[in-house]
Amino acid sequence: MIRILIPIGLLVAGGIVHLMLSRRNEKKVQAEWAVLLSPSSERVFQQARMEVESHTSMIDVAVTEAREIRQLGNVEEAVRFLNIGCDIIHRFTPNLLSLLAVMTRFSRMVSAIAPITPIVPGDFHLAELTNLARLNRLLHHMLASAKQRFRLKLYILGKGLSLTSQYLIRTIGNIVSGRSHEEREWDEVVDITQDFQKLSNESVLSLRVLLEALSSDAAKELSRTISLPQPHSSHD
Repeated sequence: MIRILIPIGLLVAGGIVHLMLSRRNEKKVQAEWAVLLSPSSERVFQQARMEVESHTSMIDVAVTEAREIRQLGNVEEAVRFLNIGCDIIHRFTPNLLSLLAVMTRFSRMVSAIAPITPIVPGDFHLAELTNLARLNRLLHHMLASAKQRFRLKLYILGKGLSLTSQYLIRTIGNIVSGRSHEEREWDEVVDITQDFQKLSNESVLSLRVLLEALSSDAAKELSRTISLPQPHSSHD
């Protein structure tokens, strides 16, 4: 029995060491890739980041203000703020999903891409997002290439954003129409809005990873495709 356990123990220990070394190598590669973003690609990234952050900040302010105003007793004004947040979510989500679709298409143009990390399950309030993140982590380790893992993450982000947006719009609709008067749902809207913001931020960070792998011309083409202002190339 001991003779059997010793090889098994060595195998397990070897696997753990291999995993630790792989993670160290992955972090090293990520650090090396991080310095490769050209000035042109950096401008594309910053423009996209500002666009996403401005919308998610407006959504966060609207729903947070709505809850605080309701706690002060002004339900009518609180509902007005919720409607504003809901309208921004409704208009912004298709744009974000289109960005992810464009990123998936452009990822086929690169020969190599920096290693990425899967979404962290503990970052979310919505149970369905936690399950999606767990699926991302499981499949991440089953895929062989960084490009496959990158596309998987984009797919998970798209599913998560669609799910979160639908949940927020439906829940806000119930509150606004008077079908729900529970304090819990107002709190949930704020929490799930934070989930939406995290998914949006992950989408922007994924864009940076893609831009690091694209040529300057491809980055400009991506910029045109997602209708961002065109970066100048004089200093590239």
